[in-house]
Amino acid sequence: MAPKSALLLLPFVFNLVHGQSRCVSPLFTEEPDIKDVVTNPSCPGDYGKLVQADDGGFFRLQCCTHQPSGISSVGSASNVASYNECLSLCLSDAYPLCDSVTYDIHKNCGMYQNGGFSTVPCGNTEHDWLYYIDPPPQPAPNDQTVLCSTECPTAHGQKYVSEFGELFHMECGKRHGTVSFREDTQPTYRDCIDSCATIPKCASVDYSNRTNTCYYGTHSGAPPVIAPGYYSAYSLGCAGACDKDDDGCCCGQKKCRGRGAGDSHDEL
Repeated sequence: MAPKSALLLLPFVFNLVHGQSRCVSPLFTEEPDIKDVVTNPSCPGDYGKLVQADDGGFFRLQCCTHQPSGISSVGSASNVASYNECLSLCLSDAYPLCDSVTYDIHKNCGMYQNGGFSTVPCGNTEHDWLYYIDPPPQPAPNDQTVLCSTECPTAHGQKYVSEFGELFHMECGKRHGTVSFREDTQPTYRDCIDSCATIPKCASVDYSNRTNTCYYGTHSGAPPVIAPGYYSAYSLGCAGACDKDDDGCCCGQKKCRGRGAGDSHDEL
């Protein structure tokens, strides 16, 4: 007769062989209120938790669960390495209708449309179900903004129309970091932007709050460099350039006359 300790292990070994260790009992009968997010999900420990996909969307994992009845398959793939890779396939251009997947222990990925919470258990405990959900809310601090401000930090993210009719986007705590073609001293951030608007070649500025130095550049776009002591701005073209019944900036002999949004800054 086998030792008592060996007999006690038999149910445990049986469960491992037949996949029971992957499942939770009982399974959910309604959508759980679980907001935990995991990056490398596994069953059963991450049952009901959220998985963030490559595009920033979220899927809920249901271990040992099949897709709901009545939904349509949009494709399948084999030799898929992980849950995350299966989700990436679902979100690829090849499967534009996919919003849910099954993934099994044999690395098969099934893709479906119009998926959702499922109450259909997997008979052989090999399949798991992941379906798209609304992103969970997260706390976020309120920005300090004052309408029409040209002083940081309240100017961050706002638009400013210069004295010469050119529209600039302002960002605090950043700089473009590109080679400047000119630099001088300006008393304020606003004066730096207005000065740029008088120079046809100028597309952006970096302004040092410490030295009042204004750096003029030709980089068109958002500043990539984090720099708490700097303010930056870049041109979006002439204010009113998108108005169908407007001639653009209407600046007379100023720089922005005749230049609309997206036009070149290469003229001198």
